[in-house]
Amino acid sequence: MKKLLPRCITIMLLVLILGVFLLFSLRNIQQFNIAKIEVFFKGGQQRLPMAIQEDLSERIGTSLFAFSLGKLEKAYERHPAIQAVQIKRSLPATLRLEFTLANASALLVNNENQRSFLVVNTSLYELEPEDVILFSAIVPTIEVPLSYCEMMLKYGLDQTFFQVLALSSSLQEKTSLITRIKYDNNSSNSFGKMVLELSSYNAHIWVREPVGEAHVRSAVALVVKDQQKTLSFLSSEPKRYDLYREGLVRR
Repeated sequence: MKKLLPRCITIMLLVLILGVFLLFSLRNIQQFNIAKIEVFFKGGQQRLPMAIQEDLSERIGTSLFAFSLGKLEKAYERHPAIQAVQIKRSLPATLRLEFTLANASALLVNNENQRSFLVVNTSLYELEPEDVILFSAIVPTIEVPLSYCEMMLKYGLDQTFFQVLALSSSLQEKTSLITRIKYDNNSSNSFGKMVLELSSYNAHIWVREPVGEAHVRSAVALVVKDQQKTLSFLSSEPKRYDLYREGLVRR
């Protein structure tokens, strides 16, 4: 047994040395330099975050064996816009990647400071401006004060905002007249102030307390009828309506 131990160690060292030599050799074979990068998406998204695009472009011409696939996958998955990625080598010179976009529930924007944040599960992540387009067409966009975003970055999403998210998500494809959603928690009302803009009718619906999708759809129908009847949509100032669980109040 004692004689076998040195032999085992020697064999292991030889295998290690051979592996290092083989990897070094592969890295220096020009036929294995990346000439093509194939990118696939799960879920229909056809665009990558800009930082990942730039990183991939810099890998053209480098060896397929110059980096660890596992480490690169983990690096890309740290991007807030990416949920998962699988990377494979396709010899002699192709790198194949399959991306799954983050399962986001909303995009929060602050137009004054030109900053945007992605809501994923119960967390908030800041997005680069060039990556907003990845989500703007597939999740609700809500305009919020920067101070509120910074608070949620530090402490997490509060229960009231989950109610705002749920309502915004339910309205995304069912009430197309709503062209803009704004929310401000800085209010004497514990729910805060959620504003739904109907640009074509020059009207704002102020949601004053948690309500359901049916409440909003009914309110939109009443606003449209009222605006058409009074021709208020022709005025310069938008007409305000306050929505409560018990009904709609014209201001």
